[in-house]
Amino acid sequence: MRNLLSLSDLRTQFSTGRGRVKAVDGLDLTVGEGETVGLVGESGSGKSVTALSAMGLVDDPGEIVSGSVELESARLADEFRAEYNNPAFVDGDVVNLVDAPEEALRAVRGRELGMIFQDPMTSLNPSLTVGEQVAESLRLHQYGGRRKDSWFNAVRELLPRISRDIDDEIVERTIEVLESVGIPEPGARVDEFPHEFSGGMRQRVLIAIALACQPRVLVADEPTTALDVTIQAQILDLIDDLQEDLGMSVLMITHDLGVVAETCDRVAVMYAGEIVEEGPVEEIFHNPSHPYTYTLLESLPSEEKERLTPIEGNVPDLIDMPEGCHFAPRCPWAQPECTSGEIPYKQHGGDDVNHRSKCVLDDFDTNEYGGDAIESSTGTEPTDTPLLEVDGMQKYYEQADGILDRFLGADDRSVKAVDGIDFTVYEGETLGLVGESGCGKSTAGRSLLHLTPPTGGRVVFSGTDLSGLDSDELRAMRRDMQMIFQDPMSSLDPRMTVGQTIREPLDVHDLPESDPDVRGEADVTVTGIDADRVSVTASDEIDAIVGSSNGVATATVTVTVADSEVGVAVEERLRAEVEVEREGDVVSGVTVRVTPGDSTSERRRRRVHQLLDAVGLEVGQYDRYPHELSGGQRQRVGIARALAVDPDFIVADEPVSALDVSVQAQILNLLEDLQERFGLTYLFIAHDLSVVRHISDRVAVMYLGEIVEVAATDELFDDPRHPYTQALLSAIPEPDPAAETGDRIILEGDVPSPINPPSGCHFRTRCPQVIPPADLDIEQAAYREVMDLRQRVEREALDVESARDAALDAGDPSAEATVSADGGTADADAVVDELRESHLSHSLSAELRGVVDRALERVVADDWEEAGEILRERFESVCERDAPELGEQTHPAACHLVDE
Repeated sequence: MRNLLSLSDLRTQFSTGRGRVKAVDGLDLTVGEGETVGLVGESGSGKSVTALSAMGLVDDPGEIVSGSVELESARLADEFRAEYNNPAFVDGDVVNLVDAPEEALRAVRGRELGMIFQDPMTSLNPSLTVGEQVAESLRLHQYGGRRKDSWFNAVRELLPRISRDIDDEIVERTIEVLESVGIPEPGARVDEFPHEFSGGMRQRVLIAIALACQPRVLVADEPTTALDVTIQAQILDLIDDLQEDLGMSVLMITHDLGVVAETCDRVAVMYAGEIVEEGPVEEIFHNPSHPYTYTLLESLPSEEKERLTPIEGNVPDLIDMPEGCHFAPRCPWAQPECTSGEIPYKQHGGDDVNHRSKCVLDDFDTNEYGGDAIESSTGTEPTDTPLLEVDGMQKYYEQADGILDRFLGADDRSVKAVDGIDFTVYEGETLGLVGESGCGKSTAGRSLLHLTPPTGGRVVFSGTDLSGLDSDELRAMRRDMQMIFQDPMSSLDPRMTVGQTIREPLDVHDLPESDPDVRGEADVTVTGIDADRVSVTASDEIDAIVGSSNGVATATVTVTVADSEVGVAVEERLRAEVEVEREGDVVSGVTVRVTPGDSTSERRRRRVHQLLDAVGLEVGQYDRYPHELSGGQRQRVGIARALAVDPDFIVADEPVSALDVSVQAQILNLLEDLQERFGLTYLFIAHDLSVVRHISDRVAVMYLGEIVEVAATDELFDDPRHPYTQALLSAIPEPDPAAETGDRIILEGDVPSPINPPSGCHFRTRCPQVIPPADLDIEQAAYREVMDLRQRVEREALDVESARDAALDAGDPSAEATVSADGGTADADAVVDELRESHLSHSLSAELRGVVDRALERVVADDWEEAGEILRERFESVCERDAPELGEQTHPAACHLVDE
């Protein structure tokens, strides 16, 4: 296989006040013709910097200090030789992008190398239409629009282009590109701005920009990270189809191992700036030969694992990396020879398999890994006692908030974020709440805690109706109800230290306080002296620091006597008052009294120290600020803050969505340990269904403000009843290249607007099993297409002008005609045919086709209302007439297809 892109001994570094950050440190990687190569690893391993280095986009203070990035392109090589008079950066058909000047790189980007950036909202220009942003690449590379760098041309690029004449050919090509990436009605949407597109549609626009000039190599940097599992499935399917159609190569950069398993031919595993393992995707997943790869795969949640096995520690500081193997400080199988000298690559697999691993070990005993963690988990069983009961809860947001809004004509319709949901959470259980972005999950979590008061319905916590409480009573109740927020970086105050952040709830609620019904006990270990000479007592007030179980607060105390010296250690960060009796130089007795401290300030400080221990943070991090912590450590601070007031119930809103798989495993284990230790109850909100399956006892599925299905976790995954649940589960990427994905359900479109949700079943506008009328003889797929056409007619979203233009090109001048936008005429029947054929790929009976054509005739005549009525009369579904109800069974589903 011919290599199109080759990175050799690449080293990219950044200058900082602390030293040189070696983000990419001697990397070798190739991408072959038509091949998809995955680059995986934890955050901070250098994946994105590798992509930027390949594209020549590393800015100050970064630079490529050595190595090469070579692109094989005979066309570019010939052009550069002619333009630069046999330049040194061209060798035969190979262009070395590291040595190429910036002007030459501008000719490469977009044309030969395309890139999909990670965050579409920050990557797209909000002041330019999506059509203009796609056309920019076309104009630059295919229509002679490339200009030299100058202040004048820079200003021209910034000026609005509304009044400019864009060549018709560029517009047509732009519409073609948008259509190829699945943008509906591209002719109508070409003049819309990024904020008018959903997250999935914005990502499609980024793909359109990257592929506009049909590059030979596509670099995709986390193209699905911010997307729901259903939209992710759409995007991966799209990239796969486009790769097959265009024959391009793909460098897929991601931390999602399921995405890699399903899309890649070959995988390179990156750690601390280096490739530590590389090989065919089947070899990497089924025969990992580097300890880092193996431990990374073991961090993934699966139905077989009772408890996850995270990788201890964090990616090392890239300024001062350890000698030898960078992974050695975290490696369970580290040997003395791992910590010195250069580690060589070793080949694994058969003679015909190129599978290399940068490790001194030929193999390692995987049975030694993770056993202690699995055995330590005993699990907890939920009770039958309701702790939280939600009955018909609604949360509507008004768009016209004041008199001025109404005077200016603001939309007075409400945003129905949560639209009448019912569920119960039982003591000691974890209820998972899942669904796509925009379905109302986070709003539901905030509303039931009354952080944003519900518009309607009841929330009963521990027998108390929260709607009847005043602000002071509600504040007191929040001691028992807390929330872990989604983004720890934005939810933590950057001006407050870790200690101040965790202590703040203690100050607000005047805590810690002791329960007079709890007694203190000491669990004592004695060495170096007879146990009967040691007296240890624990104050009945230590529960203020350590909590209690069954009316008892326990302090773990170790007393050690050695060489006439007495050592006393208290595991729970309590104060130990020690008295020592001596007979000469010999210790004859020890008396220890364990207390929480005398002053409120001391008790709060000790409580914070205890919480830091509980969530796995060092006490030395007490005075650090959020920016000095890793993502996992910041999330632990958020958890410690939630635990500070000793709650009974915690809403965990996407607590692991922004974390690497290894850190995610640490946080999930921590949440399970804390639940067992403190008897907590969780509402766990997430869109990652593999995580939900691991941690939840029951799962509620939410769509557009409503709960559509509830069941015990195993039952829901084994027997999903609602079509939306089935689509969600089928879209989960399997971290196994051998897994069957042929029956995957790809949902089209996005979640509708909660301002005007669909009538009847809210999911009917996307449901692949929407129910046709009983007297209609039509295939399910054909009916789905007709319903999609109906929706576009109702929204007046058919691109009639493009259909007229297409019909005009192939029309009969003698036929009855309609006027197109440029003054030409097109056969009216031809316009109808063009509209029908562009939206319906399945055949219809003569009768049904006639109905569709009559409706499209009214569309061409600009009578949209009549067209919609014609389609409604013949194709109306029970799913749009009647709203299905969620029953009260153990496994209810709000769907007309489900026989309750």
